[in-house]
Amino acid sequence: MNIFFDCDFTLTGIDGRLRPFVTDVFRMLREEGHSVYIWSGVRVPWDIYRNFGLDQYINGVYLKPLEDHHELLNHYRIPVVPDFVVDDNVDPVEAFGGHTVPPYIYVEEPDDHIMRAYHAFQAFVVRRSTEP
Repeated sequence: MNIFFDCDFTLTGIDGRLRPFVTDVFRMLREEGHSVYIWSGVRVPWDIYRNFGLDQYINGVYLKPLEDHHELLNHYRIPVVPDFVVDDNVDPVEAFGGHTVPPYIYVEEPDDHIMRAYHAFQAFVVRRSTEP
């Protein structure tokens, strides 16, 4: 499956640090055979790809449509349709399906929201596999 993660305030905090469990979740998703993508509505987030050593887990990095989500995938040259989106903004999650996380602002507080998103994705995979 194609899992798309938003960048700012979803994968990284207000201070630019990586949210807890991102590397672990990306590794597990890839080990399970899924494709991991990152995107952002304000920039192409190459820094996340490069600065945190996540390149081995990521299949692509893109600018994210902020409206007309399905219609703009081609315009933004996104080669696949997201099966599951993890974002701090509800709009892309509603457009494609997925899991909304709270913005990663309180970076000194314990945070397991990316791991929760992983568990929501696992439940989604199970539900999808049992559909007729």
